[in-house]
Amino acid sequence: MINKIEYENERGLSIVLNRDGPLFLFSVKGFDGLEADIVSSKSAYQDGISIYKTILKDRVLTLNCYLEVDNEQQRYILKRKLYNAFNPKLKGHMKIYTDSNQLIGASNLRVIQAPIFDDDYESLNELVGFQIQLSMPLPYFEDINENRVDFGNDIGNFFFDLEIEEEGKELSIKNNSIVTNITNIGDAETPIKVVFKAKAELKNPSIYNVYTKEYIKINHTMQEGEEITVTTHKGNKRVESYLNGVTTNIFNNLDLGSSFIWLDVGDNVIRYDAETMIEQLEVYIYYTNYYLGV
Repeated sequence: MINKIEYENERGLSIVLNRDGPLFLFSVKGFDGLEADIVSSKSAYQDGISIYKTILKDRVLTLNCYLEVDNEQQRYILKRKLYNAFNPKLKGHMKIYTDSNQLIGASNLRVIQAPIFDDDYESLNELVGFQIQLSMPLPYFEDINENRVDFGNDIGNFFFDLEIEEEGKELSIKNNSIVTNITNIGDAETPIKVVFKAKAELKNPSIYNVYTKEYIKINHTMQEGEEITVTTHKGNKRVESYLNGVTTNIFNNLDLGSSFIWLDVGDNVIRYDAETMIEQLEVYIYYTNYYLGV
């Protein structure tokens, strides 16, 4: 059960709805499963239909709440805070807390109904009901924080209580694994952000999905300290180099056979590589799990 919602719009104005008041969260709708459209066709004399794709519809979230106040001034202040936060002109995001200590997020929200109040109360200490509706163009809930998987990085070797042997102790240990399994525990495939980092000059870094045979390869000689970031998000596909404080668009250096890889639900075995000096390459993959309901 959802017990608290923190909403913040793109201007940083935020508000909390919970069970403690004075803004009480009473009930919610739209946080569970949702409808889907089936893309299909039917041929002459065919039994049934042929299904090509299932497309999820957008989601509408409804928040039913109560407002409790002691005086008119407090009522005015709280209503202004609600109007400022839930402004239909501003997109926003929310954090959702449940009784099972689960924390999940919803982003890119749009207000389709600013707070509507029931003002037919007789005394100030009565609970005044109000309702808010939000649209989720991308209907998935998601992790609050990005997940990160590291390849080829140095792993710290100091642990406390610390004991140093006579022959000394290494500050860190090189992670030499070039293959790892990334498990997408969500309900849908998810885009990734890949960061290639060069500790010395190297040529043409890449990652490869062992299961799908897809890869991302950058035809570029990286300099020491250079970072290349590839994002595969819809509407935000980018390939950028960062070196000496300067960010450069190197989209044209993307190998023609490359795919903007997404992680499938379940296991994804990923391998990284470089044509020269692979031991000087570090790779970081960032991703967020998507969920169908809270």
